Parts: sequence; C-alpha cells; structure tokens
Amino acid sequence: MTGEVVIAPEKNWPHEPAGVIRSDQADLPLNVAFVGGGKACYDLLQMLDNERLSRLKMKILGVADIDPQAPGLVYAKKHKLFTSSNFQDLYSLKELNFIIELTGSTEVREAIRQTTPPEISLIGHRGARLLFDLVQVEIEKTEIEKKRQEHEEKEKKYTQIILDSLPYRIMVVNMDMTIEAVNQTFLNDFNFTYEDVLGKHCYEVRYGLEKSCGEAGHVCYLLYLEETKEQKIFSTIKEFKDEKGEDRFDVITIAPIYNEQGEFVQIVEASRDVTPRIKLEREVEKSNTFFENVIQSTVDGIVVVDTKGNVLIFNEGMERLTGYNAREIMERGHLASFYNIDVARENMKKMRSDEHGPVGKLNPTSMAITAKNGADIPATLSASIIKIDGKEIGSVGVFTDMREILKMRKDLEEAHFQLVQSEKIASVGKMAAGVAHEINNPLAGIMMYAELLKENFIDNSQHLKDIQEIIDQTLRCKNIVSELLEFSRQTVGKASSFSIEQMITKTLNLLINQASFQDIEVKKIIQSDMPEMTGDLGQLQQVFTNLFINAADAMKGKGKLNISAKYDSSRNLFFTTVSDSGSGIPEELRDKIFDMFFTTKPVGKGTGLGLSISQKIINLHGGNILVDSPPEGGTRFIIELPLGFVEQPDEEPVFIGLDEA
Repeated sequence: MTGEVVIAPEKNWPHEPAGVIRSDQADLPLNVAFVGGGKACYDLLQMLDNERLSRLKMKILGVADIDPQAPGLVYAKKHKLFTSSNFQDLYSLKELNFIIELTGSTEVREAIRQTTPPEISLIGHRGARLLFDLVQVEIEKTEIEKKRQEHEEKEKKYTQIILDSLPYRIMVVNMDMTIEAVNQTFLNDFNFTYEDVLGKHCYEVRYGLEKSCGEAGHVCYLLYLEETKEQKIFSTIKEFKDEKGEDRFDVITIAPIYNEQGEFVQIVEASRDVTPRIKLEREVEKSNTFFENVIQSTVDGIVVVDTKGNVLIFNEGMERLTGYNAREIMERGHLASFYNIDVARENMKKMRSDEHGPVGKLNPTSMAITAKNGADIPATLSASIIKIDGKEIGSVGVFTDMREILKMRKDLEEAHFQLVQSEKIASVGKMAAGVAHEINNPLAGIMMYAELLKENFIDNSQHLKDIQEIIDQTLRCKNIVSELLEFSRQTVGKASSFSIEQMITKTLNLLINQASFQDIEVKKIIQSDMPEMTGDLGQLQQVFTNLFINAADAMKGKGKLNISAKYDSSRNLFFTTVSDSGSGIPEELRDKIFDMFFTTKPVGKGTGLGLSISQKIINLHGGNILVDSPPEGGTRFIIELPLGFVEQPDEEPVFIGLDEA
C-alpha cells in the first residue's frame, strides 16, 4: 500500500542504523527468505502465521542455514518451506524480493550483499529487530481484536439467551429485508431452524410470500422508516390467515436499530400470537352488543348508575319516558336530572334492608320521575344493587311507564261508574213504570182544575198569577216525563233519505226568529256535493235543535254560531261541526256533560237530559258525538254519522213501561 514504511536495504556501513525509505515498493508484496535459522528465525516463523502475513502483505518463501538442526530451519522444513544450507540457493526462489539476514555475522551479510541480484533487497539483523517489533505490535492488535470479538460474541450469546427467554417472537431485519437474527421462540412457533431463517427474506419466512409485503399489498414496516423514526416504537395488530385458512392475529411491535453513527440500519420486530385473546374480545364484544340491544329494545326504561349517581346506561325506553336523549343525560351525568334525589336515597336504604324484600333488591314501587319538560311521569320502579366481589359498584333501575295503565284503570273505573249509574237509572225506570199512570193522572187533574180556577179569577190579578205558576210547573213536570219517555226509546223511528244541509236549514228556520237568536250571527259552511244520508230525520232534528239552543244559551243570546258539514268519501262518514263563541266548558266538567240529569243551567232552566238523549240518538244511528273546548274559549261539538244507516242494538229499555203511560 502506498506510503507504508519499508526498511531500506543495508549498505556496507556496519555502524550506521538501518534506514527507512518511502517508495513505490511499499505497494509490492514482500516475498521474504531468511538467512540464519536460529532462534530469532524460529520466533519470527511462529509469530508470522498466515493471518498476520496477509495483513503485512508478506510471504515466507524459504530459510537458509549451515546448521541442519537450527530450530528455524527445522520449523521451516516441517511447514514445507524451502530450506538450504547455502543462502545463494535462495536466489532461485521465484518472486523473491527480500532477504532478512538473522545470523548477526558481518561476513555473512557482506557475502549476501556481494551476491544478491539487484531485484532483491537485503536487511540485516538490526532491521529485523524492527520487523520483530512490528510483528509484536500486530500480535498485540490481533489479541486485542480477538478479545474484542470474544467479548462481542459473549455479549451476543448473552443477548441471544435473553431473547430466547422471551415469550415474544423476535426478528431482526436488515434494510435489504434479509433476516439478521431471530430468537428461539420465533423458531419454535414457526417450526424453523436457524438455517431456514438467517439470511432469508423476511416476507418469505414470515408470511410465505414470493415478493415483499409492500408489493403483495400488505403493510411493510421498512416502507415507513420516517414514521418509525419519529415514533421510536410502532405497535399494531395484524390479521392474517394461517395455512389452514383460519383467521389469526399477531400483535406486532416495531423499533428501529441505529449504528454508532446514528444511522437507521435495522428494525427489530417483536410479535406474539394473540388470536385467543382477540377472539375472546370479539365474543365479549358480540355479547355486549347483544345485551346492549336487549337493553335498548326493552319497552321499559333502564338506567344504570355508579355509587355517586353518575349515569352509565340510559336506554331508549328512558329516552321515550323522560324526553332526554342518552348523550344529553350522559353529559349531565347524574340521576338527579330526572329522579328526586331524596327518593333515590330512601330507595337505596330500602334495598340495603330486608324489610322491603330481598336484600339488594327493590320490589316494584310507585313513584314519579321528572321529564325534560318538567312534567311528573307516574312510574313503577324495580331496582337492584350491583356488586363485584361483595363491593357495591352501582345500581340498576327499571322504570315502567304507568300512564297508560292508570288511564286504563281510570277508564275501567268510569265504566264501572257508568254501569252503576245505568243500574240506578234502570231501577229508576222500573220504579217509574209503576207510578207513570199515577203521575200523569194527577197532573191531568191539576191542569184541569187550574184552568177552571184561572177562569174564575180572571179579574183577580194576584190570584191569576199564582194559578198561572201552578199551570207552568205542571207543564214542566209533564215535559220531564215526556223527555224520560224519549230517552227510553231504544230504536230509530221511521228511516228516510234526506240532505243534511236541508235538515240543518230547516232546524235553523224554526229557531232563528226566536228572541234568544236575534243577536247571534249564524255562519254555515256546507259541502255542496254531499250525498243524502239515511236515518230518522225527526230525531236528528231534535239533536241539532238541542245543540243550537245550548249554543245560544252559552253565548247568552249574543255571539257567533258556526255550522259546517262535509263528507269523507274514503270513510263514508259525514262530519258536522257546531261551534259557539261562548265561555266554553271547564275541563273538569267535560266528561260529565253527557251524563243524565247533569246540567250547568240554572234550576228550572234545563233538565239535564238534552245531551244524554242526543248522544243516544247519534249512537243508535251508528255515529259518534265529540266535544272540544279550546283554550281561547267557545265550545265545539263534532257529530260523525255514517252514510248507510244500520240500526245499532242496545241494552234493554231503561224506563220500562213509560211508553205505555
């Protein structure tokens, strides 16, 4: 190598030190022969093994010594080097270019110098000493390198032992995608040997691919060097199919490996089969989804809270019940949003005691919850305390909406009340049947004698006024009996076809000229192309007459009376609406207006039978009558009547025998 130190050949100046020159010869290999096979030669031959000779660019060609037993000569023969007792025989060695004289004899050195061909250099035993020192340095370097390598090998083995003890599969990959190292777990899991793995491409060994993961459409972590550098460590779960076609899952962690210069030279992959865990997690997730669907699809409201009252689960049933959505209540996150906290504490005390059922449970309890709009919702609560390892972690409550149940209960109570009332009325009717003749006969006698008295006291105004009061009250009694007789009729009379518009107009014409209608504005909106309906015209006229008179009374003779009628061909129904601008009907009285003998008019003004009879007539025609009183005032009656009349069956007559009276 150019610039290497070369010991210059000695001249014929025995007392001068060996010279050192730098020349082009430094690039030439040293093909050396030794003259003198003594101990110095033997030591050099032992030190200059093939490895050191290669480093020094030196080759030993032969040894010459006159003593055939010289140790260096014997060693050379043993190692099949050229040997001779005459140093001049060395000149014939091919490519010889350097002779080292080791005898220490001036005469021998001079003889060599005199006979050496010009292409061969000569160095004396003093120069050989320098060579010996260089060899010693090389030996020391070799020993240091050997120890370093042994230390590295020891560290490598120790590292391998650590890696082999890990339950994770370890693989070190070079930048060219070849595998540098793996641990025993890797070999065991994949049934490989080191020969099957080391130096092979990672994608071949790891996934059985013929080309790189990136080219095969998979994730190749070597393609994400910058991301890996930034994150220092990268972890993911990889899904793949094994040789049986079954889904497998590996958790893979990637980390970069840097050299002494800080360059990214390798990656280390630590992987582990987590298939059982992932499958278990998916089964748990599936079960959670199933139970969540069960909870969400339940009609009742279900709430789960922790020990501090924070809401953890709020199902769709509770959303419908309270008007809150789950996200809203979870953000607010507390039971007190819809549940009186004092009631909640009391219920928790009940659950912790054994006085209200099993410990940890609350039997169905009536209560009220607060909706988002502030309304109190009647509900039934069933609850349980949730425990893990004996420790309370929360509670679950099931809220059942009681509004429909309470409404049904109320309807049943009202139906029962109506039944009782009907029984009472039936009793009254049976009693009236026995006294009907007795009532009518005295009334007829009273009327007759009252008329006679009236004629006798025609000139006495005071007595005449009293007698007229007797006549009026007697007529009122007859009217009550007449209305009772009308209510007791259970069939429609003579059925005929007629126009609803004509019926309404005819009814209005009978009333419109009365004093109570003088200041009332009547407005009619009647559909022009309605078909004729079939029914008892006289009875239906009685219904509308009663409604019109009630409207006039409600408006105290002044206001607006609106009448509309239309026909729904899809349902074959007539809809007639009668509305007034009066004060309306109080909400607490609306359910009673169709009851017998119920009236809001002053005593003597109404009997309380008008609307009851009207409802009976409409029902017998297969129709329905509804009432509404808007907040702004007024009353609206809606009458539904079918196009084709079919008489509706009814119970037995309420007032038996009155028709005979």
